[in-house]
Amino acid sequence: MAGIGFEIRKMLAPASWHGTLRAYAYAGIISSGPWIISIVSIILLNALLQPLISESERTLFSTIVTHAYALALILTGALQFVLNRYAADRLSARDRMGILPSCVAALVLTAFLSLGAGGVLFGLLMPEPVGVRLGAISLFVYVSLIFVCANYLGVLQNYRGVVFGFACGYAVGCAAAWFGATRWGVTAALAGFAAGHLVLFVLLFGALRRELSGGAELASWSFLGHFRRYPGLALCGFLYNAGIWIDKILFWRFSEHNIRVSGALRASLEYDLSIYLSLLSIVPGMAVFFLRLETDFAACFERFFDATNRGGTLGDIEARKADMVDSLRSGFAQLVSVQAVVTLSLLIYGQRIAEWLGIGAIQAGIFRVTLVGAFLLILFLAMLTILFYLDDRRGALVSCAVFALGNAGLSFATLRANEAWYGFGFVVAAGVAMFIAAWRVNARLARFEYRVFAAAGA
Repeated sequence: MAGIGFEIRKMLAPASWHGTLRAYAYAGIISSGPWIISIVSIILLNALLQPLISESERTLFSTIVTHAYALALILTGALQFVLNRYAADRLSARDRMGILPSCVAALVLTAFLSLGAGGVLFGLLMPEPVGVRLGAISLFVYVSLIFVCANYLGVLQNYRGVVFGFACGYAVGCAAAWFGATRWGVTAALAGFAAGHLVLFVLLFGALRRELSGGAELASWSFLGHFRRYPGLALCGFLYNAGIWIDKILFWRFSEHNIRVSGALRASLEYDLSIYLSLLSIVPGMAVFFLRLETDFAACFERFFDATNRGGTLGDIEARKADMVDSLRSGFAQLVSVQAVVTLSLLIYGQRIAEWLGIGAIQAGIFRVTLVGAFLLILFLAMLTILFYLDDRRGALVSCAVFALGNAGLSFATLRANEAWYGFGFVVAAGVAMFIAAWRVNARLARFEYRVFAAAGA
């Protein structure tokens, strides 16, 4: 599923700073995904909209966007890993044309689910004018559809088209939100931002259609069979995304500093800004992971199975496994080194960053703590991806469950304490989940040949 990564990787072949910079820039944009880029958009729009609409309207705008992304990630989480596995199985079966029909069916299913969930949260539980409610529901539906499309981007080769889609969609959204706010206030700002997401969805789906069309079917619901075959994958996707957001949701509801923005929509302004800034710090690590770890490991992984499936000697198989382990170690080491430099730099200059952004002492403290949590989160994501390559679905499920339940329980405990402990629940949960996933990876690799041949014999 790292096809687009292999295309970007070619930029690194002629060793030049220009090619390297371009490769990591493309990888950072694609691998970070819409939910990381949306954080930049929210921060940018808060600054742009400050002279145009009131503080309460800006808070309403950012809270709606945040809730739309949070609910969309959790709603589509159960689909995420199942769709990835289905697409990978279609590629293994040399049925590339069977991927797009499953995408269309998944989009139809997601559209109905998101309309229902969005109608309840933003239509019934948010007492705002009709225009605001319709804009919020539209944004939520478009974001959910974008997340479904994002699951298939790995099979594409036209990375420039994907990056153009992200850049164009968010540029249109921010520009339309700003222009709408200058004329008609928060309602038009929300509608403009939703319109940008519609542009992004159309461009991403268009990229998928150009490369994957050609089959006879318009939509195929055969991917639903993978829910029965791999129920753990659906639960993994739900728990992983719920784990990322559960601490924010708890702070929205139980923090002493939480505010009721509109109906069921709440915010915890001190915690929200701090952890969103921390999550931005993983963009360099995501780029390294996408180019160095997942791509290199995927290539070695494929060569290992070529040796086992095409009658390679024991020496060939052991050599391919050694290459696979070496690629994992070197890629993980580079990921750790790059992300450690970024995290340490932000920790050292955290006070200056806080002063520049005008955030208070409590927010600055939470920012420093959650920077460590973001560092551990990217390492956990790397190990989780390797577990899926090694087909250790039980290990992945345990890791995701520990992350979600640990983040929920520990974050709630910190809320019962005081501000000095805010963010530590996220840090500890991500760290424990990462160590469990790493232990499972090591255990799986130790007897990987045996497992492969035992599965084949069964």
